Amino acid sequence: MRAAVVIEEAGAKRIECRTVPRPILTEGELLVRVHAAGLNRADLAMNVGHFRSAGAALGYAIPGVEFAGEVVEVGEGVTGFSAGDRVMAMGQGAFAEFAKIHHRLVMRVPSPMAWIQAGTAPVALMTAYDALITRAGLKSGESVLVQAASSGVGIFATQIARLKGAHPVMGTSSSESKLAALAAASLAPDISIDTSKQDTVEAVMAATQGRGSDVIIDMVGGPTLDIHLRAAALRGRIVCVGRMGGARAQLDFDLLALRRLTLIGVTFRTRTLDEIAAIATSASADILPDAAAGRLRWPVDKAFALEQAPEAYQWMRSNSHLGKLVITP
Repeated sequence: MRAAVVIEEAGAKRIECRTVPRPILTEGELLVRVHAAGLNRADLAMNVGHFRSAGAALGYAIPGVEFAGEVVEVGEGVTGFSAGDRVMAMGQGAFAEFAKIHHRLVMRVPSPMAWIQAGTAPVALMTAYDALITRAGLKSGESVLVQAASSGVGIFATQIARLKGAHPVMGTSSSESKLAALAAASLAPDISIDTSKQDTVEAVMAATQGRGSDVIIDMVGGPTLDIHLRAAALRGRIVCVGRMGGARAQLDFDLLALRRLTLIGVTFRTRTLDEIAAIATSASADILPDAAAGRLRWPVDKAFALEQAPEAYQWMRSNSHLGKLVITP
């Protein structure tokens, strides 16, 4: 099969398309013909095996952590799946013509959903759902602040929060054009905060009558921690999803204690297969019907052929995209 492979030479990494053997199934796995695979910020490090329990070990350094496609082979001990089934998953080795995945980790692709949409959904969908519902325990009527609302996870988080009855749903971006694009696509939060012109804490307090935000989903990290401590409501929950702006910050323990805040760290990198499977099952049952009905939507900025994988990485590094990037083997 053809696959994008990480080549490491002289301490530097690059992506190169090569012909490699198909993955060999072990017990409990499915072999999937990949129709679309989403590119995520985690891929930029070119570390194969990013989600250690999301799929089995690969024989080659094939990147990519989410894909959608058709089942072509069913491994020993698997029931409930057969050739031709449409599936999507957060897994390993996605940038290839074929990928393998443990059957407990897949979500079935709703019949109306196109491959290009399905292949860009699993990571952002599961991450946003886990942050808001599993970890923050969002309740209807609570307020939500989504930091970096134009990111893939941000777009999903904004909509899931609204679907679950959150109000107001606030979202930030340092790009006026990206906020405008979200509005034009009817994907904007209730309150859009342009951090290049507005003070986030002031905007949140104005939108919540001085209460602050009950739940904060943070994709930025270090520079925003103090902002979130001051923007949070009493007994608010701050979920640290990403670290695009840095991994370290000073913490005001007095403010954390006075507001009785909960600071929650999340990642899929250290979760077991059972934990990831539980999130996939819950998100699939709870949210995929909304996606199938068009109540949950996400833009795909650009699609790239497998041989264009290096260009896809370059486009993601430019941070010019809105929504998801996809590779279509």
